[in-house]
Amino acid sequence: MFKRSACLAALIVPLAGAAAPGADLVMIAPLNQNMPLAQFHNDKLSGGILKDLDEAIAQRLGRGIVHVSVAGEQVSEALATGKADGICYVRPFWIDGQYDWSQPLIPDAELVASVQGAPPVRSLADLRDRPVGTVAGYRYPRVEQVLGLRFQRSESPTMEENLRKLMTGGVRHTVIGKATLAYQMRINKTLRLRQDLVFASFKAQCAFSKTARVPFEEINQAINGLIDDGSVDQILARYR
Repeated sequence: MFKRSACLAALIVPLAGAAAPGADLVMIAPLNQNMPLAQFHNDKLSGGILKDLDEAIAQRLGRGIVHVSVAGEQVSEALATGKADGICYVRPFWIDGQYDWSQPLIPDAELVASVQGAPPVRSLADLRDRPVGTVAGYRYPRVEQVLGLRFQRSESPTMEENLRKLMTGGVRHTVIGKATLAYQMRINKTLRLRQDLVFASFKAQCAFSKTARVPFEEINQAINGLIDDGSVDQILARYR
């Protein structure tokens, strides 16, 4: 869901190169993500699925973990230039560049949620020329394919801001992840939204730079082990 930007913020991270025996695993924490995926305090990752999963991968590797907070539109550059080793909860058409990919491991779905009283959305075509709440830096390829220039994005920096816009009448529809909607409605009982249309189900992956400090073979083996022994399912279950 991330898009390319013309500039890359400076990231104070050691340059990529051959992995030292004790090299930390450096993972991206996208600032436009939200719970249950990511929680931030003063722009530093403090909780969520991504933190737990990245820490589990690093622990399985016997390495430390470093998180680099990056704006959503700068994720591709951060990976492509080796400023970070990897990122989880991505798909190949969400980010630009050539990377090493894990197997799919985080199930989710994209859906249209609407405020009560809004016209129903039975297909993506129903959103033509209607303002739709979106998150800056996210890609919505299926919606873009169906609506083209009639996809009226109403941008917010985060999904939390997007949901606030919905509840205050700024927009009547939003595109949101199923896990995010379920989590947000569980913790905020005043958030009354209709789940109108699930239009894409998927399992997100982890992507790693070709110049990662840690060999991808080791990382991939660690991730596969976490999937096989149920550790990934246990992490996901904490946020359901």
